[in-house]
Amino acid sequence: MHSFHTDSRLFRDALERLGEASSAPADGQGPEAGEAGAGIDFVSDRREVAPPRVIGRLVALNGTQGVISCPLDTSEEDWSVGHLITIVHKAARLVGAVCDVETHDGRWSATEVNTARVTVELNGEIVDDSSGAPYFHRGVSSFPSLGAAAHRIRADDLRAIYAFRGREGVEIGRLSQNQAIPAEIDVGELIRRHFAVLGSTGVGKTTSVSLLLRKSVAMRPKLRVIIFDPHNEYAAHFPGLAQIIDSDSLELPFWMFRFDELADVVFSGRLPHADERDALYEVIRAAKAKYLVELGSPAATSAVRRQPMSEGVSVTADTPTPFRIIDVVAVIEDWLGMLDQRFPRSDLRALRYRLEGLNRDPRFRFMFGRLVVEDDIAKVISRLFRIPTRGLPITIVQLAGLPNEVINSVVSVLARLAFEIAFWCSGSYEINVLCEEAHRYIPADSRQTFGPARQAIGRIAKEGRKYGASLGVVSQRPSELDSTVLSQCSTLFAMRLANELDKGIIRAAAGASASSTVAFLSSIADREAIAFGEAIATPMRMKFADISGRQDDRRVANAGERDAEPIDLRRLAAQLRGEAG
Repeated sequence: MHSFHTDSRLFRDALERLGEASSAPADGQGPEAGEAGAGIDFVSDRREVAPPRVIGRLVALNGTQGVISCPLDTSEEDWSVGHLITIVHKAARLVGAVCDVETHDGRWSATEVNTARVTVELNGEIVDDSSGAPYFHRGVSSFPSLGAAAHRIRADDLRAIYAFRGREGVEIGRLSQNQAIPAEIDVGELIRRHFAVLGSTGVGKTTSVSLLLRKSVAMRPKLRVIIFDPHNEYAAHFPGLAQIIDSDSLELPFWMFRFDELADVVFSGRLPHADERDALYEVIRAAKAKYLVELGSPAATSAVRRQPMSEGVSVTADTPTPFRIIDVVAVIEDWLGMLDQRFPRSDLRALRYRLEGLNRDPRFRFMFGRLVVEDDIAKVISRLFRIPTRGLPITIVQLAGLPNEVINSVVSVLARLAFEIAFWCSGSYEINVLCEEAHRYIPADSRQTFGPARQAIGRIAKEGRKYGASLGVVSQRPSELDSTVLSQCSTLFAMRLANELDKGIIRAAAGASASSTVAFLSSIADREAIAFGEAIATPMRMKFADISGRQDDRRVANAGERDAEPIDLRRLAAQLRGEAG
């Protein structure tokens, strides 16, 4: 194998020993000499390179990888798997990530120079622009020939690889390879096109996600964030930025639930038979009509009389119209007294007992606890979805204190409303729905989840980008997530993962250009991540900044802050009901 040196004095000494001084190349050509058996091969390189940066020559190449042969000098700076190198080709420098290192003969000598075979994965190329500044392009336009010189990457080239051109980058940490270079993201692409943070328990997902969200709300004034927090972990990371909603302060009236969502609560997650479900639908519809009649509205009077609805007016069990549980019980009592029964009496009695029990259960007071039912949908969405923000653009919904049988329905209602509000606000409102432990709500097996919650979150993933609704997915088991929803996340932060199925999901999402980087997933440190996607200039191994004790990223809340584009809550409430607005 060849061993290459760049010391010009050694080169001249070699020429003199061979009596070939007259054939020496002209000055300024930057020759490199290497011993090869009994002779000396001369390879000219058009770039004058400082000796410490030259590591060897290209000896093998295919469409995605190259092999560098180089001597290992223990006196020089250490370099190993994960480091970046450049290969000189014409006016460009090809960038490669080291993915495998081995000695040429599989042995190590303590006295002689050891020669290594270094396999690199080609990621792109760097070309200097007219001003001499390096510019990085993904992909490789043309490939070098064997013998091309490989160099240690320059600091300026390294910055160019991870820098944004024409877009504003926001720092979220530092490169693992070089702590002096910031790791940056494009917040606009992160939020508009969904993102996912995936990693095992204890690797720092919560602090990393909190950093991403704080950077996002600081850069996007219209953005609101609603966090589904199953373990009550996020409140400490958003001082002065978040409205905390727990089991004691949550107000989500039962009449704002759609029929499927309310039925899941009433039947405690079990699958009801057809008569039970139909009976619940009809009594809810009748109770809503009764409430409207008492308000003086002609709507739904026919529902009580079992006659066709008034022309141009409709009331269904899905319409977010107030009704009272006592009216539902009264309708059931009326039906039980009828001779001509549409539904079995046993089903009606069981339904009455269940509704009365929910109405008295203190765990469900956030749904049924009001003594007086009133139409305050505007007030509810104002508080939950920060309209106006009043200096608190983030809502943290702490789910840990809620009854287990109602959590899926609550998530479904909030995710559905988030999409509908963004839709009706026509671009004046942006919201990111962050699903912590997302595999609970959008698992790979559709039979293991609550259908309405899955549909609401899936709708944001598929259609939300058009209207300003985006999704943040956080999970420790990517292999258990709905693949369709995960594929919609255009930016991924893969933290430490040990499970092979989980790593396979990340490897498939990253593609061939980042497969060697993904190989580190089992061994990276806490708060480290392999980041790739639309919000990242190029796939990178980085470490999130530690926000646990920092104050510089915390924005002071101002209760008097006003939104630049106020939203008409009354009009929005009417649109959510399907009324002309």
